[in-house]
Amino acid sequence: MTVMKKTRILRLLRQFGFTPAQARLYLAGVMLGPALMAVLSKEAGLPRSTAYYLMSELKRRGFFTSRMIGRRTYYAAASGQRLLLMTKRRELLIRRMLPILHTIQQNRFGRS
Repeated sequence: MTVMKKTRILRLLRQFGFTPAQARLYLAGVMLGPALMAVLSKEAGLPRSTAYYLMSELKRRGFFTSRMIGRRTYYAAASGQRLLLMTKRRELLIRRMLPILHTIQQNRFGRS
């Protein structure tokens, strides 16, 4: 991958909501496929301890999964299709919340 393309993808990931370090770790996961943390952190240019910290949040948010093979844990980044599905689900949730939020705002402004 060219440096220019990598820089562009990292910028887009930041716009999507990743921190710069999370974006680097996610991109490393996409590029490498299932990998050990040592390999991911090296590819992302992050200390392994930082990568573990970031990974816990990325896994919680559904951007990575992990799998034990023997005594080793392999981490896999969610596919682009999975990101799209996650975004569509969030959009549906927001659309369901909009009428409630609108009502709350009207009531708040109506009382002032």
